[in-house]
Amino acid sequence: MLSAVDLDVLLRHVTDRLLEVSADCGDGLDDASLHDTVVLVHRERSRIAVAFAELLAGWDTRRIWESDGSRSPAHRLARETRSSVGGARNDLRRARRVRHLPLVRDGVVAGVLSIDHLDLLGHVNTPERRHPFARDEALLVRKCSELSYADGARLVRYWAGHADERLADERAAARPAPDPSGDDAAAAPDDANAPPADDEYDAHAPTTGSRLHASRTLDEALIIDGTLDAIDGTIVENELNRLADEIRLADRKAGIDRSPAQRRAAALVEMARRSATAPEHGRRPRPLFTVLVGERTLDRLCELSNGIVVTPGQLVAHLGEADIESVLFDGPSTIVAVSSRRTFAGAVRRAVQVRDRRCRHRSECDVPADDCDVDHIVPAAKGGPTSQFNGRLECKPHNRLAHLHDHDEPPMPHREITRLDELRAKVRWRCRNDPWYLDDSDGP
Repeated sequence: MLSAVDLDVLLRHVTDRLLEVSADCGDGLDDASLHDTVVLVHRERSRIAVAFAELLAGWDTRRIWESDGSRSPAHRLARETRSSVGGARNDLRRARRVRHLPLVRDGVVAGVLSIDHLDLLGHVNTPERRHPFARDEALLVRKCSELSYADGARLVRYWAGHADERLADERAAARPAPDPSGDDAAAAPDDANAPPADDEYDAHAPTTGSRLHASRTLDEALIIDGTLDAIDGTIVENELNRLADEIRLADRKAGIDRSPAQRRAAALVEMARRSATAPEHGRRPRPLFTVLVGERTLDRLCELSNGIVVTPGQLVAHLGEADIESVLFDGPSTIVAVSSRRTFAGAVRRAVQVRDRRCRHRSECDVPADDCDVDHIVPAAKGGPTSQFNGRLECKPHNRLAHLHDHDEPPMPHREITRLDELRAKVRWRCRNDPWYLDDSDGP
């Protein structure tokens, strides 16, 4: 076992050698070697972070931080390392999670996962989900090692939502049914039908997690700070970005130079002005949620148009004002039907957007579908058809800049989609998912 002194000498030697290589920003290395070095150092940084987390967990558990009278481990660690208390708290949070993530830890040490995966999976491995996570940890590690980080994070969010649903079902099944003729009824207070007190739960109260604070500074400037949940945040973000882009184009024509942050501030003010002048009962734009269903997709996919995963429960408050679009898959990548209460500007374009969901450039770009172009894989000028099999999403730089554009990917095999294909896929899906079809006593 190395002593602390020996370990210090070893780490300093390796770090000093690395600093020699990096002193001139890697000018002494050719392009391939510099790329490999960057990837290697990043991977080793994740491995070192795991080692540090495990050492820190022991330091925390043995309460060594108390030896000088410090009031918390975060304050002692921050003081000794000249770092922020917030950063020390993040380190301690990781240290306390790593012991519950044995397979994730091994994945990072093996180099197939990064330290970001450990933080992501540690975040969803709450005490309530501990048992289902232990059961599914190997699957989550394998999937995250095969997917880009963005796709892996989306899968993990789906897993967390499904795990919560299963846990809720288990709790409901284990709860004894009340006996209206027994003690439960006798124990009911006389004022059971009275309105709830101020500190009691109101079933009709909004369940959104959105919060916003606005306060004035000494010079009367307004400071806005808050958190919006996934759906509220997407509604605000989409409109904010749309207005900011309008302002950017207007600034370009007028020769005005503003930063992106200044344009967003101007867009927020414009949103307030339009709200103040809008008719009281004017027609509001309707949010759109996409539900993806099919034989080989996940049982329930529920995402906003920007790729953010939400649970069906989060949609309930918006169903009265939302357009619901259903997209039927036949297999993992072929869309046979797109149906909606809203008229789209092109079903083929929408099919490609829903299927790809982000830029499909080989660099694993994660720009969401709403900000991408639909590109012909085989250019139309060379006879490429305009179909979902010859289309793919690419963000504007990857589609429009010649040196970034990817011309090597072949199109998917073409397949004619008929009404019969659509009917067959609908029947197969309903037979697998509709309880009426599954109950032999009431139907086929």
